[in-house]
Amino acid sequence: MAKIARTQGAAISPWLRGLTLAVLALYLALSAYVLWRAAVLTPYSDEIDWIQRWRDLQVHSDWSAYLLTPVNLHRLPWMFGLIAFDIQALGGTNLPLIVSGALSVGAMAWLLGREAARAAPAPLALPAATLAAMLTLMAGTILDAATPICVNYTHGAVLAVAAMVLADGGLREGLSWRRAAALLVAMTAALGDAAALAVWPALALGAIRRRDWAWLAAVLVAGGIFVGLYASGQGGDARSSTHGALQQPLVALRLALNYLMLPWTRLNLDLAWIGGLLIALIGLAAVLLRGGRQAPRAERLACSFILFSLGTAAMAGLGRSGLPDALNVPLRYGVLLAPLHVGLLMLALPYAGLLWRANRPFAQALCAAGLLLMAAQNGLMAVKVVRASEVVRTTLEDFRQGRRTPQMLVFVHPDLAHAERIYAGLRQDGLFQHELHLKRGTPAR
Repeated sequence: MAKIARTQGAAISPWLRGLTLAVLALYLALSAYVLWRAAVLTPYSDEIDWIQRWRDLQVHSDWSAYLLTPVNLHRLPWMFGLIAFDIQALGGTNLPLIVSGALSVGAMAWLLGREAARAAPAPLALPAATLAAMLTLMAGTILDAATPICVNYTHGAVLAVAAMVLADGGLREGLSWRRAAALLVAMTAALGDAAALAVWPALALGAIRRRDWAWLAAVLVAGGIFVGLYASGQGGDARSSTHGALQQPLVALRLALNYLMLPWTRLNLDLAWIGGLLIALIGLAAVLLRGGRQAPRAERLACSFILFSLGTAAMAGLGRSGLPDALNVPLRYGVLLAPLHVGLLMLALPYAGLLWRANRPFAQALCAAGLLLMAAQNGLMAVKVVRASEVVRTTLEDFRQGRRTPQMLVFVHPDLAHAERIYAGLRQDGLFQHELHLKRGTPAR
């Protein structure tokens, strides 16, 4: 199928090339605007505790404890390292976290776009790469980069994608330098976010499908040792996180299905699981039926991307089902589904090539409609993302001005007295005293 679709056909029309480049340019400009408008520089929620963690470091000077002590099953040395650098070198701005998030989603868009272009028939390479980048850079993903407490998800996602790309490149079987680098990158991915541990099953399945037993052994040994070390000292936390799933397996399943509908879950929380179920069935069918030993690299890699995202959905179902309002899955997890979306696109591209050969005008019109539809829905999402960030900034400023509302327990911190002490210390030290786009005097909503 892929071989047939890659045969030479008519080149992309100038009007479609121009439209694709224009849509891409506008989309990137919108992404930059959302990053700027959604950025929150004031620490809040978990970051208040992370700043206290840095203050504790000044007392005990134990960098290994500061960087590696788990936070809700996550080990986040990249996050804590950037916070320490920010405070010590820049006086507390949150900009290093935001810049690292922007670079991460940008790098992931480039990686996924490149692989989509390679999977596409020659005339569709540019639209395929553009659509993959658009799927990666949706406003909900940009929100992760703009929100310091969510940046870790971008770190884990881009490194997991890089590990899968490295693992399925080159011509050699067994353990090569490229694959050794893939193992190392897979380890660093989980140090960005624990959800990136889902990359290990994806690497293992890829080795099994290729019957590359030496590579499989390397993945199992390296992954087993790393995951064991990662999980060490978290026994009680791990058991408590899965307690809700064991007690309410149907809730855990529905949560995972709601997760798979991100970033569109909130369009209808009651029915989101239906769309998630459809995505799960399509994804599982793709992983089971495609990407075999004789499959082209693009197909194998697409299946790895899909399996990775499905794995993160399973982890969400296990880890979040005991939380209040668990079915209202946070938008911040959407970045972990970009590989699935692009993986499905990559599997569909050979069929798009057949349509192109059979009816080029219709295929071009369909391609243009898809690009414009993606751009339009992202514009609507961008409006909601920017407004949500404005609410957060206004609520934080109201709290700093002494106002108190119930929603501050959600937006600021569950322990408002603790937050007051941290903010007082930040004012005294002159840290994190700047904010963007703040409308002072606006009452909390």
